[in-house]
Parts: sequence; structure tokens; C-alpha cells
Amino acid sequence: MNDAEAHAAIAALEQGAGRGELSPESVCALVSAAARLYTRALERAGEALPALPPDISATDALTLACALLRSQDLTPFEMAVWFSRGQRPT
Repeated sequence: MNDAEAHAAIAALEQGAGRGELSPESVCALVSAAARLYTRALERAGEALPALPPDISATDALTLACALLRSQDLTPFEMAVWFSRGQRPT
């Protein structure tokens, strides 16, 4: 898939999401694919990449973050350990 095809697929998914046409199973599959795509892009870039654009609300971002933690049976403490791995000492 090239970038043009990806943008077309994203547009179609956003339209479907706006109308509430996606099943929970489809949403889960999309989030899983997005997580894998993000991880691969991060590995290729070798540096931090924005995971979400600025137009995503903090509520939406944190809702997803909490769902991701729960799906892996992780606690906020464990998240803090992983979060600190990317920080450099000052």
C-alpha cells in the first residue's frame, strides 16, 4: 500500500466512524493494525514520532491510552516505567 492508497483508506474509515458503522471487532482490528504500523515507523525513524495529530482531543487520546493499558493488563505505574524510558537525564 502506498501513501495515496493509505490516505484514501483513512478517509473511508473516518466517514464510517462518523456514522457509527464500524463494529467493535472492526475497530479493535484497526487499532491493532495502527499500533503495529506506529511501532514499525518508530523503529525505522529511530526517534519519537507524534502518534496523534493535534486535532485529537485529550479525552479521545486518554480514552485510547486507558483502553490500551487495560487490554494488556497494565497499570499506570507500569506505564510510567515505560514512559520514563524515553526521557533523557537532565
